Amino acid sequence: MSVLARILYLLILLPTIGHARSDNIFVEWKERLFGARPAAPAVVDAPDDGIVVLGLERPERVRIGIDAEQREFPKGKSRYREVELQRQFDHVALRIQVIAERARKGRGNTVFKPVLYLLDDAGKVGESRIVEPLYLDIRPFKPTRLLACVSLQNVRRLAIATSGDALGKSYESRARGSVKAPTRAGFHYSTEPVNVKLPWADTGELIVELIKEEKKGSGCK
Repeated sequence: MSVLARILYLLILLPTIGHARSDNIFVEWKERLFGARPAAPAVVDAPDDGIVVLGLERPERVRIGIDAEQREFPKGKSRYREVELQRQFDHVALRIQVIAERARKGRGNTVFKPVLYLLDDAGKVGESRIVEPLYLDIRPFKPTRLLACVSLQNVRRLAIATSGDALGKSYESRARGSVKAPTRAGFHYSTEPVNVKLPWADTGELIVELIKEEKKGSGCK
């Protein structure tokens, strides 16, 4: 193979290599934070209403439905669920899975865009944290999920709500970029990008898990 042919070959292959490396980084992060661990506790369904008492390394399925309480927050009025920890923690990580659901009206799926509001003992809002980035996890025969991890400091109570200005908009992601690569036979193949669009809704289902951090940010790595 001539030098020019080698250069052309690498130029064709580089986008695919970069995409593969990017995917591998995400897969490793996803498996490390959200994958099955030896003797991992099963996901428990939280009560349909009231305060969710969240223990360490005990994932709970939290439902924010049409009957959930509503309240004015700094980012607008929202349905929400209040979460209470066993005690105040200096450093914790909250690992969040947002599960895509069938739209209440129309076709397709919707997702809940979570915002975390730290509360004091009187229920007054202190710090606000938008949960981002949200990484798309889409696989055959599995519910579509958005995955995120947020590090929190000096927290004992918080509310999981959404942002008022998110409604009417959508989560958009390119789940798979276009791929062009040579085959052994000397031909080239290509695939079209897969784009995913999930409207934000004021209700939804999440799986949340609390992880104690030894230092700030260590539970999200």
